[in-house]
Amino acid sequence: MVRPPLLAVLLLAALPLAAQESATFTITRDADTVASEAFAHAPAELTGSLTRVSGTVRERVRYRATIVDDQSAPLLELTAWRADDPEESPARQTVRVIFKDDSVAVDDVNRWGGVMTRVLPTRPAAVPYLNLSIGFLELATRRLAASRVDSLPVPFFNLGGGQTVVGGVRRLGADSAAVRLGAVEFRVAVDAAGRILGGRVPSQGLLIARGTAR
Repeated sequence: MVRPPLLAVLLLAALPLAAQESATFTITRDADTVASEAFAHAPAELTGSLTRVSGTVRERVRYRATIVDDQSAPLLELTAWRADDPEESPARQTVRVIFKDDSVAVDDVNRWGGVMTRVLPTRPAAVPYLNLSIGFLELATRRLAASRVDSLPVPFFNLGGGQTVVGGVRRLGADSAAVRLGAVEFRVAVDAAGRILGGRVPSQGLLIARGTAR
């Protein structure tokens, strides 16, 4: 794994804490909560924890991603547990992902020490996407806000399956946007910086609510 120069690490460590923004998201369908997330976004890093419910399966995923100016993430790590696993228990799976130009190296480590390394194709400046993570989805709306244009094509790399999905993001008004991942469209409220304030996924009957991190 390529390590950043020591000077770069020291400079990142010196960033003021005030630059970090924290929030929570809850995704519901009717009266059921299907995902909850807490995340923090800093100028060079995105971290968070996502709990997802699918039928009888409950999963908790923690993530840490290095973020660059275009809101892509050249390096990230995900660790996964069942939602009912004790907090101190070893992760059931750890995945390290390194993006470089049009390829992605994925190191998948299970709790028994088995390692699988894959190199997959992608597109330059692809935005990583973890299913139902609004923290990752917000990288696309932040990219649009920084661009000062009305729409952008955005390739998304699906962290759950390893495919690159053709998508895009476009303004619907001064305070709203649409993010498309393949055939799925998120309709979201945004602020001037591209922060997602809430929204919905009409085709799946999902509502997205933003809260304040504790």
